[in-house]
Amino acid sequence: MRAALLALLLALPASAEPPGPAALRARALLDALPAPARVELRKMYLRYADAVARRLDEGWKAGVLTEAVIEDIHVPFQPARLLEESLKNRRKEIADLEAALAKSGPERPDYGKTLRKIKDTKASLAKLVAKSSREKGICRDWSDAIWWELTSRNPSHWILEDRRRQARPFHTGVLLCSSDTDGSHDICLVFDPWEEGRADAFVFDTWDVRMQGGRIPADYFLHGLPEKEP
Repeated sequence: MRAALLALLLALPASAEPPGPAALRARALLDALPAPARVELRKMYLRYADAVARRLDEGWKAGVLTEAVIEDIHVPFQPARLLEESLKNRRKEIADLEAALAKSGPERPDYGKTLRKIKDTKASLAKLVAKSSREKGICRDWSDAIWWELTSRNPSHWILEDRRRQARPFHTGVLLCSSDTDGSHDICLVFDPWEEGRADAFVFDTWDVRMQGGRIPADYFLHGLPEKEP
């Protein structure tokens, strides 16, 4: 991982909330995990921190609250990552259609059909652009983006889930649970950058019920876990 990212993480101001009992217990459980699981967790945390920094550079915000998250059965809500992906796909589709049109001519039987498809795809693109113009940074934007970033790496020792918190109000984060222990050292964490726009991590049990004392200091991941498997 880039040295600049590590320097940025180390320079983060310490949380006003000191490690509580849940966070201290989490440290002991992390230390007791098999080395491969600890190595993988360290790598995932660094990727998480990098993803948060990258999204902030792209204009995402922290703590965004918006009615855009309300589900609509006719136009289901899509988090920012999926909107961005759809925009990219529509633009590529239009470029491919226009390239195909340039190689044909009005005399070709499929010329008019291609023109109509370009028109329809551009109309679809305009609607996506309008939807994507909303402010980025609601909790579902963050949890979806971080979940995708980490699951795309196919972790071997952790099970990941985009999880909705039990306590109201509506909120989501990325749940990570160790998957290769005998049960005595199982631990579940949540990566949730929404509130402050930084790579915050919490003990799942406290996060799920909005209880204090579960925030895990970054140095648990930066200094307490091995960089390579022994």
